[in-house]
Amino acid sequence: MEINDYIRANWVFFKQIYNDETVLNAVKEEIFGETKKLLKYADLLLEGKWSKLEGMPPIFILSTLALCLKPTYDRFIRMGLSESVFYDTMSDIKIWGEDYRNHHNGEIGLTEINWLYLHVNCEIFKIGRLQYQIGKFYFNKSAEIAGRTIKYGDKCYFIHIPRGAKLDSVSCKKSITLATDTLGDIFKDIQTDVMMCQSWLLSPKNMNFVAKDSNIAKFANMFSLTSESEGAEQHFRWIFDIIADEKTFAKNKKKLGYYMDLSKFNATTSLQKAAKDYVMAGGEFSSGKGLLVTKDIIG
Repeated sequence: MEINDYIRANWVFFKQIYNDETVLNAVKEEIFGETKKLLKYADLLLEGKWSKLEGMPPIFILSTLALCLKPTYDRFIRMGLSESVFYDTMSDIKIWGEDYRNHHNGEIGLTEINWLYLHVNCEIFKIGRLQYQIGKFYFNKSAEIAGRTIKYGDKCYFIHIPRGAKLDSVSCKKSITLATDTLGDIFKDIQTDVMMCQSWLLSPKNMNFVAKDSNIAKFANMFSLTSESEGAEQHFRWIFDIIADEKTFAKNKKKLGYYMDLSKFNATTSLQKAAKDYVMAGGEFSSGKGLLVTKDIIG
């Protein structure tokens, strides 16, 4: 395929995924200004060599992703996945592009290539509300659950929760049911009866500020908690949209008694208001690791 034909083929998909004229014009300008270099890095990314893109300008990273879409689409279809799963999966590109834009005064690009390489390498799939990453069990040496033993290194799916729609139990259960059927038919060597998740959403400490009938509580209750670890970064990132490292939070907690002074933070949601009060009272956050038995969800 000629270079211009290859670019046009990828552009068809990128326009569908990132339908924003300002972004499209910026990426188009980058592509025609750095064509040869971008094609080289697109090939590297498709080979799984995502680390080559670390430290590159955000607009360059976004443009590289834009030139990987046609080969990725073809691979999705060959694997037996639908066009809708492809587009839903690749919608993460726009989610992270807009996240970068919002935190950098409208600058266009993204930096999460350490995450998005999974998408173009067909290692993660969004099916309904949730994402499913091909992975290996790593929580413990082994775990006994649902009458079976899952051992360290066993292939299984890692559930992720993308930003966007509400995390209601109906959508989550529908997603898990559909994913179990879809992925089970395609990847027969990966068990689907047990899936794992590591997230701030699984923290038992959340029950100090979320309602028992909340979507967060219902989601967490689908999992059997295996362990809990300290950390506040995810809570601040996804509840308050505040980005800071764990060292900052730990230092503040030791010195001030709370992770961050939120007294002037304008809480606009019930979750933000409850979490803000919890933080200012010296409450602690954590992340949880849990296992989900799909038959308990599917029935």
